Amino acid sequence: MGNIVLLDDLTINKIAAGEVIERPANVVKELVENSIDAGATNIEIETKKGGKSFIRISDNGKGISKDDLELSVERHATSKIRRVEDLENTYTMGFRGEALASIAAISKLTIISKTEDNLNGNKLVCEGGNILEFDECGASKGTSIIVENLFYNTPVRYRFLKQDATEFKYIKDMVQKIAMANLNVSIKLINEGNVVFKSIGNGKLEDIIFLLYGKEVSQNLVNIDYKEENIKITGVVGNTMIARDSRKDQIIFLNRRNIKNQILYNSADEAFKASIGIGKYGFLILNIEMPANYYDVNVHPTKIEVRFNDEEKIHGILYRALKNAMLNKEFLGSNELDNNKDEYIKSEYNYATSSFANSKKDTQIVEKDQTINREEKRKINYKYLGISFKTFITAEIDNDIYLIDQHAAHERILYEKIKNNYKKTSNNNTQMLLVPDIIDLTNKEFEFVKHHLDLFKDTGFDIELFGEKSVKVMGEPDISYKYSSKNIFLDILDEMINNERSTIKDVEDRFIATVACKAAVKANMDLTKEEVDWLINDLLILKNPYTCPHGRPTTIKINKEELLKKFN
Repeated sequence: MGNIVLLDDLTINKIAAGEVIERPANVVKELVENSIDAGATNIEIETKKGGKSFIRISDNGKGISKDDLELSVERHATSKIRRVEDLENTYTMGFRGEALASIAAISKLTIISKTEDNLNGNKLVCEGGNILEFDECGASKGTSIIVENLFYNTPVRYRFLKQDATEFKYIKDMVQKIAMANLNVSIKLINEGNVVFKSIGNGKLEDIIFLLYGKEVSQNLVNIDYKEENIKITGVVGNTMIARDSRKDQIIFLNRRNIKNQILYNSADEAFKASIGIGKYGFLILNIEMPANYYDVNVHPTKIEVRFNDEEKIHGILYRALKNAMLNKEFLGSNELDNNKDEYIKSEYNYATSSFANSKKDTQIVEKDQTINREEKRKINYKYLGISFKTFITAEIDNDIYLIDQHAAHERILYEKIKNNYKKTSNNNTQMLLVPDIIDLTNKEFEFVKHHLDLFKDTGFDIELFGEKSVKVMGEPDISYKYSSKNIFLDILDEMINNERSTIKDVEDRFIATVACKAAVKANMDLTKEEVDWLINDLLILKNPYTCPHGRPTTIKINKEELLKKFN
């Protein structure tokens, strides 16, 4: 007798449940998405014991007809598609027809549903995949689904579940993300009889963000509304004040479906680079709309992972969407938009995605730093109040006080200039020394200089190896302020060696940032009024003046009203 047998339907459904339904949160996700597909504008979710003992999803959607209700708990029974080609034009949350059958196989499932055309509703009760009851009943338009005793007949999987509070946290996180993606749907979440979350369904993302993250986050966001070809990206991106230690607040939806994709994360990391602290992650909540045939959601049963047909294209479009938004932020009270950002963003993207070692020699030189500077300077009128703690330039603009970090501000100005010089999109910027410096190095220092000699030269140093362990510095970047050439060279070298990283791009960018940092004015350096005016003027003309290259803000605003409250 052979060993291969055909599995029975119940066993097949239990296996499918293991792929689709790993915990109560998966049940909530599948059923709420079905409600959204049914056109519901009001959805109520109730849970007990972290969803292990009881889950109820009620909606005001179109309902399930009597003829379809019994079929709905059969595996691969769906109203969304008819053939495999339909997947390329499918925008519904569900389409496989696995969820209800999988849930029914591992719980007691009750469905009560009524369509608008029928006078009465219908009730179907399943347990362990077997239909126990199917009758007419009184009901309002829509569907109510109750799931009880989840995993009662799969004890091994039940033992993998965490404590009730933890399982409910997964449910709450899932529901909140669904609410962010479906702004016109009112969603209420009840746990153990208490309302835990409720979205209004008024179409405003900012209201949900205020509800979930509070005032500080909601006031430090920039809206995104970007379209390129037939891809549209909407949502919000945070400024440097709300950078995070993890990706938990990088929430991305694809046609309103919450997804994870490393290509998109990499694009966001590149866009945020030199605008947030090292090791930090930018805050973003985005919905990407694109044709269904641009991607495949059948990578994983939960449909949270996707694969794009043209990853490079998607990577570039998301980068440009984020950069456009980040460069439109208010600065020193000015909301004047720069409509000539494209060349700068293009240049930044090329720099972020490739080493310029092979391509920069062919890059056309742009005179007068047009790539990094705006066509028109931001127009502001400021009253100079002085320098606080020999560090913060203090200025009054309208009803606000601004503190400008003199080091961070100068660092950003120099970083943009040095990087532009490195890209060869501006003329070489080297100041020749009257007397060359001969500098003796350790073995490790000499090897670093030898290996990265072009990096020194392309950022403005005129330098050559001199003997076995020495270098001759004949020129330095024409940017230093009250700094000797020997000190700046050694300080840069020390910083690079003591904070080594692996990739070429990291070395390039960190080197440029280090040169800017070491050459910039420092805290406790006295600046004259003329030097302050020069610094502010250079910030106002810069396309990206918001942070130093290490992510610290160049300016902080203190509102007059906030000050008055302190004295009341």
